[in-house]
Amino acid sequence: MIVDHIKNLERYPQLEKYAAPILEFIEKCRREPLPEGRFDLLPDQELFAAAQCYETKPKEQGRMESHKKYADLQYILSGRERIYYDLTEELTVEEDGTPEKDVIFYEQRPDKGGILLTAGMFGYYEPQDAHAPGIWGGDGPEKTEKIVFKIRVN
Repeated sequence: MIVDHIKNLERYPQLEKYAAPILEFIEKCRREPLPEGRFDLLPDQELFAAAQCYETKPKEQGRMESHKKYADLQYILSGRERIYYDLTEELTVEEDGTPEKDVIFYEQRPDKGGILLTAGMFGYYEPQDAHAPGIWGGDGPEKTEKIVFKIRVN
């Protein structure tokens, strides 16, 4: 798991190859509002973006998830949210949606903690990093615009 400001994206060797298309897409989103949905950024589904806009939810409504085929780079365009994390090897699978949807959900348990992401920050989660995104950053719901970049790892 990595948490940082997007200006530091190129500092991470595992993300170097994807930095240019990710940063270009973010700049495009800053210039013109894009509809929610999927945007292919590299051929063969190696990198795509999912633009999202929603209100954050209470922690009790969050679900720990992980992915086998893709790593998530979750970038906050506006607003803020807390993302909780845990280690997949320590969790019990509740629902396995692979390979069709590339998502595994886990049973609730005390987590390892949460990170508050604000506009301009990203969290990067590899397949071993379970994460529960979209959680209140403060005392109640907030509108958040986020881009989830899916980077194929398998």
